[in-house]
Amino acid sequence: MKKSFTAIITLAAVALLASSCKKSSSAEDVVPVYDIPTTYNFTNTNFADATTRLGMITEIQNVEKVATAGTIDGQKAKNMFSNTGAPFVTAAYNTSGIQVKDQSAPLFQTDALRFIDSLTAVSLTGKVAGRGVAGVGTSTASATTKYALTANGINYAQVFNKTTMGGLITYQIVNTMAAANANSIDNTTITSNSTALEHSWDIAFGYWGVPVDFPTNKTGAKLWGSYSTQVDSGFHANKILMDAFLKGRAAISHKDNKTFQAQATLILQTMERLTGAAALQEVKEVKQSISDNIVRNSRLSECYGFVYSLKYNPKKVITDAQIDALLALFPKNFYDLTLDQVNAIRDAVAKQYNFESVKDIL
Repeated sequence: MKKSFTAIITLAAVALLASSCKKSSSAEDVVPVYDIPTTYNFTNTNFADATTRLGMITEIQNVEKVATAGTIDGQKAKNMFSNTGAPFVTAAYNTSGIQVKDQSAPLFQTDALRFIDSLTAVSLTGKVAGRGVAGVGTSTASATTKYALTANGINYAQVFNKTTMGGLITYQIVNTMAAANANSIDNTTITSNSTALEHSWDIAFGYWGVPVDFPTNKTGAKLWGSYSTQVDSGFHANKILMDAFLKGRAAISHKDNKTFQAQATLILQTMERLTGAAALQEVKEVKQSISDNIVRNSRLSECYGFVYSLKYNPKKVITDAQIDALLALFPKNFYDLTLDQVNAIRDAVAKQYNFESVKDIL
């Protein structure tokens, strides 16, 4: 009888302890209640560094544009990349203490210089572009549309522009999201009115290149902000990204770890798929200009740049071998491009990123 009574007491104690632990665990799982704004206007938002770097990219692009009318200053473009020698027209960039190069993927830091050198070499020829001849070519449809192409028909101004979007912007966004997902950025200490995680999230949003009230307002959207809009009919990245950035930032400020980590994962995944969608958008434009060698080759260069830029994504799902297989679908000489090759590129990218049902409308 005594043993039975002791057993009952022990079981009761265990049940009470289990009940107590369950209540404690439930309390920890309570999600805080907070509002999610409809625009990126948080009281302590600051993404000025990202905006500055996007401005620096624009100035590099302006130097590259000279290639269609004369010789570009390749060294100046390189100096802009590393912000050395006060190369910028915008004086504030020269004294900002920041640069594009040191925030870029390691591979892109060397690739970018190679792309600039290739474009510079084309601009030095002073020749008319054609099969086997590097120079400036004119569209058959418009005498004012000109592109600087290598002897193999590659427009390295466009390759540079598209790989910058992967080598700097995507690289920074996905690294931030991966760190947020791992909970490895401080979200406790307040420095300059925000935590490190709040500021890092803001910078990632700034790199997207959209207004704070996007997509209601699309004025001034650039780079990825422009392309997420261009492909929106087939891949609704505008809403996906804006909702995730807003929800994640609000969650960070309210210490809702599970929510901001989920949004970080969504943004990380969306950026890679957006790159695939952008490549397909360029495929569509290539097909629209298939009989205009100069325009077609320039657009194919954009497509090539997007596919190549996947190499810089440190959190990509696609493997380097798969990227190389996609790149191998492009002709070595862009003047040799056939419609079958264009369709092969389209089909391979669409399959990789599950865009097969919308591959012709992106």
